[in-house]
Amino acid sequence: MRISRLAASAILSLSAAMTQAMSDPTAVDDVSGSDIDIVLDGVVNCTDFDAGQNPTAFQFPQQQGFDRFSSRITARSTPFHMGHDRITKAGDAVTVTGKFDYGAILHKDLEGEKVRAYLTGTGKDSWEYQGEFTTNSDGKIFVPVDGQQEGQYVLRMVVMGDLTYADAYITAIEPGKKAVVFDIDETLTLSDLEQVLDYTGIEAATPRSAAGQLVQEYIDRGYHPVFVTARSYWYAKGSRRWLRETLHLPDFTLRTTLSNEIGLFETAEYKTDVLQEFQAAGMEFFRAYGNADTDAEAFHNAGIPLAQTYIIGENAGINGTQALTSEGYEQHISDVVLNTPHSGCN
Repeated sequence: MRISRLAASAILSLSAAMTQAMSDPTAVDDVSGSDIDIVLDGVVNCTDFDAGQNPTAFQFPQQQGFDRFSSRITARSTPFHMGHDRITKAGDAVTVTGKFDYGAILHKDLEGEKVRAYLTGTGKDSWEYQGEFTTNSDGKIFVPVDGQQEGQYVLRMVVMGDLTYADAYITAIEPGKKAVVFDIDETLTLSDLEQVLDYTGIEAATPRSAAGQLVQEYIDRGYHPVFVTARSYWYAKGSRRWLRETLHLPDFTLRTTLSNEIGLFETAEYKTDVLQEFQAAGMEFFRAYGNADTDAEAFHNAGIPLAQTYIIGENAGINGTQALTSEGYEQHISDVVLNTPHSGCN
């Protein structure tokens, strides 16, 4: 395993006796270099974001057309397909949900149509065919994916009727991987209104100042960014695009709700369930950022300490959380984030 220089500082403090006790004296390179090769229990790999950012070229299958006449009418509207991102233990199989609908107003589900799924990611130089699936009455498919080595993977689900598609990101982790969780609306954006403007295409949502830098600083320190938002599923593709193009972040783990009702009336429960799902896969949440009382509640339910829970906006400091009183993150980055230790991944 390879240990970054930041993580290596702990290794350099080991006693001479421990060093001499190592069975393979060649396992340690020159400690003045950029890396140390050593087998160390408890150290996990940093997320391989390159696998999601730069996947191998994709060859679309031959278009087959729709099986149903009604689908041809439905597909004349803009597609709002989404893939439900998952985090899983390395080596464990996982099932990924794909949701397919069309139309910015009605969101008509694509029913009874064929979708093919393909997987690429860490250690793969091609897209591996995962099978053909038929959407149910809710426009969904459920794709089983075999266990993968630690890393990041892209599952592409292609509608055979028109070759539109949705991507879902699967992050396979070793237990102990550390993450920071972020809400989006009014946490990384200036207000909840921004999501409406973004969705309608009037303008791209305006971020809080230094919001992109905030997330990137954690990535640079080996933390996996997790975005959990109460936005409904049809915001998923646009939300990912906004994070990539406006905040200039690599692809990530993003979770939206699968219905409006959940986002409006069950926000804290939904976010709690998502965080606990990821914890069950071995993810450890180091710190959290939100703006609402439901964020604070969900973070508390997931066991994230109040000392590591930051709430911005009118609810800053609610229920004993850490208050962020400015509109942007510059001062917080200077005071807190730049003094945050590396996660210890390699």
